[in-house]
Formats: sequence, C-alpha cells, structure tokens
Amino acid sequence: MCRTASRFTLIAWLGVIMVLPGRAWDPDGHQIVATIAFDRLNLKARAEVQALAMQVAGPKGKYDPITIACWMDDLRQHDPNLPYHGLFFPWHYVDFGLSSSDPRPPLEPGQDNETSGNIITALKRAMVVLQGGTDPYIKSKAMAYAIIMHLVGDIHQPLHAGTAYFQMPSGRWQNDAGGNRVAIVNGPEIEPKYNLHYFWDAAWRTSFDEKSGRVVVDLHYENWERHNANVVKALAEELEIADKPAPATSLATDFAAWAEESNQLARDVVYPRLTFTENHREARISAEYVTMANPMARRRIALAGYRLAALLNATLGAARPGPIPPSYPAGPPSLNVSDESVVTPAKK
Repeated sequence: MCRTASRFTLIAWLGVIMVLPGRAWDPDGHQIVATIAFDRLNLKARAEVQALAMQVAGPKGKYDPITIACWMDDLRQHDPNLPYHGLFFPWHYVDFGLSSSDPRPPLEPGQDNETSGNIITALKRAMVVLQGGTDPYIKSKAMAYAIIMHLVGDIHQPLHAGTAYFQMPSGRWQNDAGGNRVAIVNGPEIEPKYNLHYFWDAAWRTSFDEKSGRVVVDLHYENWERHNANVVKALAEELEIADKPAPATSLATDFAAWAEESNQLARDVVYPRLTFTENHREARISAEYVTMANPMARRRIALAGYRLAALLNATLGAARPGPIPPSYPAGPPSLNVSDESVVTPAKK
C-alpha cells in the first residue's frame, strides 16, 4: 500500500462520482507542443508531416501539422460517423502508482487493442507503423503519426503516468483515475466538476485569485471553436525559449523513461503538496501550489515539443531511413476496423 494512496480509504471511495475525463493538455496545450515540434523539424520531416496530416479525416475536414495533435481527443466527440469514434481511450495514459508496491501495467504491446493497453504500448505500436511496419489496430502511417503527435504530449503530463491506488477489502486494487476522482473544492466557479486531473490539463494557463481563494483558468483559450492559430504560435515561441530543456536533458526517444519522469513528478510533487479534505475525495489547491504547477506544466509542454521534434526528425527526416521494424502479430479481433480507413486517398 503506498503512502499517499493509503489515505484514500474505502469509505472515501464509496459513492465517488466520476467527473470530467482527463484529456492531458487541453487542445491549445497540445497544439503548442505540435508547434514547438514543427518549428524544429528539418525540411524533409516537414514535408512528410504536412502530407501525412492532410490524410487524416477529422470532424471538420482535414488537419494540418498543428491541429493533428488533437485527433485522438476528437475521437471523444459524440460523432458516430467519425472513423474510430469512441476508441483508444486507454491509450492516453498508463496507471503507474505512487509506490513500487502498486500494480504495474505491462510496458510491451501484447493483448491490448482499441479498448485496452496504455500510452507506452500504444506509442511503441505507432512507432512500428510510422517506420513502415504494420499493426492490427493502426491502419496507416498517417494514423500512426496522428497518434504519436498526441500521445507524446500526453505522456509528459504527470497525471497521465501517475495515479493513487487503494485496495478494496476483497483485495482488488482501485485507483483515482489519475486525479479524475479527486474534486477540487476551490476550483473555478464555472466548473462544478473541476478535478485534479483537469487542473493539470490546464495548469499552463492557470493562476490563483487571492481575493476569492479560487483557482482561475484563463478563459481566453476556453472556446476551442474559436481557436486562434496566431495566439498558439506566439505562446509556442515563448515557451520554446523561456522553457527550453536544460542542456543535460535527453531528447532521445524512450517512452518508458518519459512516463517514469511524469510519474516521479506525480509522486514527489502533484500529490504530496495537496491539502486533502477529511474524506480524501476532495482537495484544496493553494496559491503556492498553482505557483509551482504553472511553470512546471509549461516546462513539460516545451520538453514534449522538443522530444517530438527529435523523434520526427529521426524517423521521417532522416536522409537514409533505417530498416523496417518487425510488424506486430495479429492480436485479439479488432473491435471497429473495416475496409474504411481513417485516412482519405492522397491525391496523386
């Protein structure tokens, strides 16, 4: 039983209301990651990603190399006509606990499919396809690219690789869904279901109002229907310089290591610095917590962008592509795969 998770008693979890599902960084956050990455691509990689993004079908038509970072979250929209609608939800996160004694999910692709698996196995599968291999669930190189563009951002959000576990009397393990089941009692008044995961999704644009004692989320980025590419570009350029990774930081592609980094932040910072209410289903966020979280979130977004660029340059921008990796063997029957591809035919 982990130290922090042990505070989440059985009584605290009975009758828990599931609140808003986490999306990792919000849409503008994901597009900032994509913009930082695109700015750092070589010419060959840029040409490749521009072509791949145009092949992916979205709810409003074609994507570009920036908006493609939102494709996996767009699948959550209530549009049954969108290919792969409602699938791949578990691919956004990995349930690493806060203690070495907590359950440990697999890190290699196996029996996972469109409704199981985790972010590490998903990224490994997508990389195989991006490099020319095949996978039973990732049907094209463009689809693999869209997955990578989103999940590299997700894996750098601490609560996409960290969750508090507790054990039921039956011996079965449960967890707080990466903070989704921890309501923030002093969240924005406009968000009655504001939770810990939601806080970290938007921590890069969050502040604290000393007068009201509440967390404040900059609403300039709230209306995603009126996304302003110029604003995202300016923010990306700011973070790319102000939050540039330290020289010693590795940009090498290592999905498990990236997840471990995020998990360590969850263990050392996200949970210990919170003030929980007596029932531990709720927490209060302080001004000091926001002051710590905001720059940390910005640094994680910038680092995701730098690492994504390194991955794409090595995979799509190399002068001499490496050998095609082995394809994954067919796993369990696909739940939603037909002859209809997620991509539209490219113009010749």
